[in-house]
Amino acid sequence: MRITQYIFFIIIFALLSSCNDGLSPQLEQKAILQGTIIYQSGINSWPPQDSLKDLRVVAFKHFPPQNIIEEILSGSAYYTQETLPFFVDSSHFAIEIPDAPVLLQYIAVAQQYGGLMDWRVIGVYKAGNSDTASILSINKSETKNITISVDFNNLPPQPF
Repeated sequence: MRITQYIFFIIIFALLSSCNDGLSPQLEQKAILQGTIIYQSGINSWPPQDSLKDLRVVAFKHFPPQNIIEEILSGSAYYTQETLPFFVDSSHFAIEIPDAPVLLQYIAVAQQYGGLMDWRVIGVYKAGNSDTASILSINKSETKNITISVDFNNLPPQPF
């Protein structure tokens, strides 16, 4: 009976060691919106430092949003977790999109220039040679790369 137990344990050990995580759940990759912001005329075009409180990329599912704060709190808007750098020629950003697939109706760089509610759009995502803001579809496990141009001397129309 002892030999039977050894053979049983050897078979079980061999089966378990040969699985190689074949039955474990696959980790789901999240969608990522990333890109580059290019500041026209470089460092010299930036506004005075006292008007730069915060700088973020924000992507909205609904446009125009009924209530920006509600959109952000409900997960209908995504934004960079940290402020973007000031006084640079360009910068990179990345935003995780946890609930893809999603259609992003409006993607913008926003500048906080005063108090908590003092924000303005300083650049919008425009696909190709478009003159207006473009929508962007992003699927599960997909990474989308975009470029947003910011011209502090020629701001886009303020949508809010």
